[in-house]
Amino acid sequence: MGELVEFQPIRRRPKPLWRESLGEVLRAERLEQERILTEVAAEAGVSPQYLSEIERGRKEPSSEILGAVTEALGLELHDVVRRVGAALETRHEAARRETERREFLELARSVSPAPRGGTELAPPQGGAYLLAA
Repeated sequence: MGELVEFQPIRRRPKPLWRESLGEVLRAERLEQERILTEVAAEAGVSPQYLSEIERGRKEPSSEILGAVTEALGLELHDVVRRVGAALETRHEAARRETERREFLELARSVSPAPRGGTELAPPQGGAYLLAA
């Protein structure tokens, strides 16, 4: 009979949250403008603590608060939404490539003996894999 090969479940990283990417975009813009948190918070009509929590991705602001913060930064809401979408897409692609790489390595390790000399298997450049039996 054939050999029984046990497959371990692959741990997947949680997908990034909208509020985390939103906070990163807002903080990056504020820092690019060389403005301090208290200044932007005062102009937006929110507490510095609340704006800090938004920037750190811990709070998800209402549409009114988000509008006030983007206005305080001199941004249009649609520009912020576009930037957040692009950031999420970039993170998603990176996570997908990492998952594929891990799955390939796990499969390669499970079906072939370890190479001599302790060399670790690595996927080829370009993200394409060829598995031969």
